[in-house]
Amino acid sequence: MDLESKLTDLKGIGPKRAEALARLGLFSIRDILFYAPREHYDLREAKKIEELTHGEYAIVKIEEIDKPKIAYPVIGGRRTSLVSVNISDGTGRLRLSWFNQPYARNSIPEFANGYVHGRVDLSRGKVMVNGVFCPSPPGMLPVYPLTKGLGQASMRSCVKSVMRGVDGVYGETLPEKIRMEHGLCQLGFALENLHFPLSPEALAIAKRRLSFENTLYFTILLESLRARSSHETGISFNVKGLLDEYLKLLPFAPTNGQLAVMRELSSDMASPVPMNRLVQGDVGSGKTAIAVYAMFVAASNGCQAALMAPTSILAEQHFTKLQKLFGENAVLITGSMKKAEQRAALEKIKSGDASYIVGTHSLLESGVEFRDLGLVITDEQHRFGVRQRAVLGNKGRSPDVLIMSATPIPRTLSLILYGDLDVSKLTELPGGRKPVTTRFVPPEKRADMYRYIEREIKERGIQAFTVCPMIEDNDEVRLACSAEAVFKELKERLTISVELIHGRMKADKREEIMRRFRDGEIDLLVSTTVIEVGVDVPNACIMAIEAAERFGLAQLHQLRGRVGRSDKESFCFLLTESRAESVAERVKTLVASNDGFEIAEKDLITRGPGELLGMRQHGSSQLLNALAISDMDTLNEARNEALKLLSSGRSEEMAFVKNVLAKYSKQLEDIAIN
Repeated sequence: MDLESKLTDLKGIGPKRAEALARLGLFSIRDILFYAPREHYDLREAKKIEELTHGEYAIVKIEEIDKPKIAYPVIGGRRTSLVSVNISDGTGRLRLSWFNQPYARNSIPEFANGYVHGRVDLSRGKVMVNGVFCPSPPGMLPVYPLTKGLGQASMRSCVKSVMRGVDGVYGETLPEKIRMEHGLCQLGFALENLHFPLSPEALAIAKRRLSFENTLYFTILLESLRARSSHETGISFNVKGLLDEYLKLLPFAPTNGQLAVMRELSSDMASPVPMNRLVQGDVGSGKTAIAVYAMFVAASNGCQAALMAPTSILAEQHFTKLQKLFGENAVLITGSMKKAEQRAALEKIKSGDASYIVGTHSLLESGVEFRDLGLVITDEQHRFGVRQRAVLGNKGRSPDVLIMSATPIPRTLSLILYGDLDVSKLTELPGGRKPVTTRFVPPEKRADMYRYIEREIKERGIQAFTVCPMIEDNDEVRLACSAEAVFKELKERLTISVELIHGRMKADKREEIMRRFRDGEIDLLVSTTVIEVGVDVPNACIMAIEAAERFGLAQLHQLRGRVGRSDKESFCFLLTESRAESVAERVKTLVASNDGFEIAEKDLITRGPGELLGMRQHGSSQLLNALAISDMDTLNEARNEALKLLSSGRSEEMAFVKNVLAKYSKQLEDIAIN
């Protein structure tokens, strides 16, 4: 069967399942083959019940089994079912439980035989949540990113259907010379072991091959972009005296780092070659002041500057700052604005009456027409794809492009990921800011912590955040982790103003809550990660992060950056019940350091690039969502090979490069740093 065949051509994938797969961008056999699992559970051997640790996913042998029970407890005001059964393997007893799944009773074996695997929870006794019964250990079990209507079992079944349909015929995409020179396995072996590896060693071999190939293609594409942009003619802005003029407008003195980057921008914008620069700055390092300087240069030369932010909250913040500096010359465009407000803003943009334009994805829409767009800025670059930036850029005549990101990427990795960009780095924090003190809070001290936060809010007049990993109750995670449950609990327990915000709320409701929080009307804001990016409330000095094990190291650092944005003493409290070594290491790293670049480097060394980054895949892209799933040595090796191929004059190498460009140039547009 051809790799481009539709998934519905396969037995076992009907219209409903195909619709769910399409929501993940999976339409063809090729798409499924290159859809990488996010991790694997090693279930080759059973663990003894007495050796189980909290939070791990494990498999145990069933030597004894009791009769199952079903109860109907009231949880969160709702009556739900709870199926449970006790088992033993001779070393200890384990309770298996299934919330809100009455049908689970039918899958429980009557007699003690076989195995069961699931997530271990030791916070409420020795429990395995949502166990799956099987006659023998299933080996290395893949765990995929999913969507509504598609479970892990269904996804694994789809992958197996695809592999049966292919019947071992995968083709080969790398020249034999390159494959042999770098010791890479064949494509078929790589794909089969990416999904269902024979062993951890086989998985590492598969990842190395796929990471090498994707980094090779990615580097070829980015280098071609760089070469193409260097031949374009852009706008040569007159920058003479503008930096001094701009500095007089600011109510603060910029850091030396900010001044150095502003001078780099002056040089870029004066050049006739379009600027294509990334400014990487740790949370709170002052990237916005740099972006506003670039906008000031464009506006002073009679051009318009557009700043695209990933959320309405952040766009509104930027607009407020620009309006203070430039008055009516600044406009805001977001999807949640009233139609009359939108029409007035669009008219000002089209006529050129507005030089400073801020918006969300709304700026990409066809109804937004610029009179003379000279500069495009995207804030939090990892939230936008190359294609989205290109759409905005095409609304002007080769405008300069400035990209800002608060996600620290180690230098070794940024060479691979930002091959088409010039990179500036901000490491210095604005004067007067104190580092955030980070502390681990064990479960038994949680109530004391909230009493302390309440006291600090009352005595110091400060504000605080509580961040939760999910909006509502989840069967697999303790209830106190959900934003709704924590909000309900704190609202009842504390004598301060508590409010809730999350991504499912309507945009205007979220904006209204954030405005009240900024204005000091709300003392404690319970939130999901909707506040992760760019929220700037200087009076917010404490953050408590519930279930910290559910967040990555880089994300925890981003969240922590929402406090410590003034000269007041600030704290970040990390709460977790997990006893896993990796979680303890993560907490230890954050307690010890406030330097995002240092944290990113440590993360790169300890967990590899795959944990730092992911690539968004859409459609039939072989540039998988796991571009960086191998080690840095492999990625650097592939980048060096790509540069060698690009500089080679030999017909064989040139033909390969030409083929890569023809095949993947369009798909480069859909890639975004995650």
